[in-house]
Amino acid sequence: MTIARESVLRQDVGMRPRLKDADLRTAALGRLLAHAANAPDTLVVNELGLAHGASRVDIAVINGHIRGVEIKAEADSLERLPRQVAAYGQVVDRATLIADERHLPAALSLLPDWWGVISARRAANGAVVFRRLRAERTNRATDPMTVARLLWREEVRAILEAQGCDARLLRAPRAVLYAELVSRYPKRKLAGLVRAALKDRGNWRDRPRPA
Repeated sequence: MTIARESVLRQDVGMRPRLKDADLRTAALGRLLAHAANAPDTLVVNELGLAHGASRVDIAVINGHIRGVEIKAEADSLERLPRQVAAYGQVVDRATLIADERHLPAALSLLPDWWGVISARRAANGAVVFRRLRAERTNRATDPMTVARLLWREEVRAILEAQGCDARLLRAPRAVLYAELVSRYPKRKLAGLVRAALKDRGNWRDRPRPA
């Protein structure tokens, strides 16, 4: 390759716009998660709050399990990734990191082996190109209390009321209601109840309220 040709290629690469969070999110929803987004039994939520907002899942896919997708754009830092991995691990059954390829060497050293990994880069035509590097595996270490806390107080009350709980208990603070919910159900049954309640919730902030 001539020096002039190499210089032109370098300039072309430098002129390509950075991969932003919105680029990766839109491409992931439109391609990687398109089937899930169109499935009638699946809920896809942007920015699912964990532990009442202490952390967030960038994209959550809820059907027979809860999958979390964490996005790291080109300009992002990995400083918070260890805390995010810990937060995801308490709640999600599966997780995948979608990251600009510059983050991958460092990110791979921070992720548990049950996380899937997908690299992302900007092609010459401006499109986002994904490459799956590692498949997801099942996380066996979810925490029932943290899973229960995905629910709003009214949702917990509705589940307990259907079980015939005493009316005085139903008026208790939400911490008491969460503890009661966790004590009543084994982990797998609890997770199923939480997923069903989340899918029935009608006023997620990332979508219009139903008419």
